[in-house]
Amino acid sequence: MLGMFAKPHFTNVDNLTAVIRTDPEWVREVLPGPLVPTNPIVTVTLSQSDQFRGSIVGLQCAYDGIQGEFGLGYVMDSDLGVIFGREGLAEPKKFGDARITETDGLVIGTVARYGQELIRVEAEPLQAGDPAMVGDLNCFHFKYTIRPDGSGIDDVKLVCSSFANACTSVEILEPVSVAFTPSANDVYGEIPVLEVVACLRSRSDMVGGARYLADVDSEPFLPHAFFKHDDYRLTMPTD
Repeated sequence: MLGMFAKPHFTNVDNLTAVIRTDPEWVREVLPGPLVPTNPIVTVTLSQSDQFRGSIVGLQCAYDGIQGEFGLGYVMDSDLGVIFGREGLAEPKKFGDARITETDGLVIGTVARYGQELIRVEAEPLQAGDPAMVGDLNCFHFKYTIRPDGSGIDDVKLVCSSFANACTSVEILEPVSVAFTPSANDVYGEIPVLEVVACLRSRSDMVGGARYLADVDSEPFLPHAFFKHDDYRLTMPTD
């Protein structure tokens, strides 16, 4: 079992990716230290594979010379996918429905939770691209424990998950629209969309691995700790 966490292998991955330019001020507000901003770019990727359907939304940043993305929110279609990523890699995964479909000449990607559509990407096929366009990926997450008495969090560590992409095909798409819907439980509707820079569809096999990068001070990180949680205040009394 530990070998599955050490080297997860995802096969026949069909990715729809939208690259979005966002507000640099918003980036500074949501990005926790010790990560530092690089480009004000949010990447939305919807995926279908032999193992899962899901999505990841990442914010470009860096740590100690390592370029990557801070995971803002991930959606998976099964308990297996959610638990695997949250327990092993500290990914901010939640249960939901992510799909890629083709309708009337459009490639459409949607993400929904609790019956509400939160993300919608629409694009038109344009031309074939070079598989070399799709490189390897570093994803930054924060692993921590919530104290059982609710007095704070402990053992905050910065994690880097790295995925090698063996890409077999790329299709360059013409973006039509990318829309985020506000939700009380999810961060997506807060993302400012200034411009959709690019849109791609790719197919690949992905092999991952992860490591700790740094210990993190729990107090300044605390406001960022609940991206991966729904708002429990909506479901139970707060007194």
